[in-house]
Order: sequence, then structure tokens, then C-alpha cells
Amino acid sequence: MAQLPDRLELAGVPVHVQSWNVAKIPGFVLAVLSRWQRAHGDLPERFCLTMCPQVEINTLGGLPRRVIELTDPRLTCRHFTGCNKPYFVVIFAGEDARTCQHAVQEQLPWSESYEAQITATALRLTFSGASEDLEEDSCGKRPQRTLQELLERGDLVSILE
Repeated sequence: MAQLPDRLELAGVPVHVQSWNVAKIPGFVLAVLSRWQRAHGDLPERFCLTMCPQVEINTLGGLPRRVIELTDPRLTCRHFTGCNKPYFVVIFAGEDARTCQHAVQEQLPWSESYEAQITATALRLTFSGASEDLEEDSCGKRPQRTLQELLERGDLVSILE
């Protein structure tokens, strides 16, 4: 099994994403990929990588159906940052990697995506997108009820009984 390089190079991350992205945490990405490689074998020289805080997935009620359809469970893992924050990490490989990655990212709030290349000296991650808060319709959340609707249905009054 080929060992991953010890150095990570990040390119193209916009300033507004730099304030919250997990890829910049020293050692995080290399630890995730090393762990995955120990369990499953060598990674391809080029692949795509998407990372999302597990708490955001929990808020959605679990992985959206479309994410499950587009990901291979063998190419996913959960890994903790140094401050014990769990992240869902998915690797995309093959001809449709970028297409699947883009479709998945639309479903995962506060996620970041990269095109990865393993070289002899470094793992190069080139920023390919990020999602912050999702549109209500894209993640299938329940529509919000207005105060007037709650009053008309008696939901607020029932709390006081």
C-alpha cells in the first residue's frame, strides 16, 4: 500500500469559506485519507472529496435520499477533528465523480468539496465548491408555519391547557 505524502496543499479556497472550512485543520484530511486507505487499500491518483459536519446531517434527520443514492458506502467515513467534532467524508472516484460530487453537495449544508491529486510530495486539494445554508426546498425540510396558522389551528392554545 502506497503511503500518502505528509504535506497537504490547498488551492482556490475563497476567503469566506476559509473562515469555516475543515480542510485547513492541520492533519485532518491526511488522517481521514490515511485511515480510509488502511481499511480499504490505495486511493486513486485523482479523486473528489466532500466533507460535511455530522451535526448538519443530523439536523436534516440523516443523509438525504439523493446523497445515499449517489454515494458508495465503501467510499464514505466519519472522522473527528482534533476538538471532537465529527465529520462525514465522502470520496468520489471514476468518470462521474465531479457530477456526483456536485449533486451531493447541493444536499449537504456547510459542506466543502475539492478535487484531489496525490503526488510524490503532497496531497493537492483544489477547491471545487461549498454549500452554506441550503434553500428550504433543496433539503426537504418541513415548510415553516406562520403564527397566524398556528393560532387558527389552535396549536398554540393547546400548549397552555
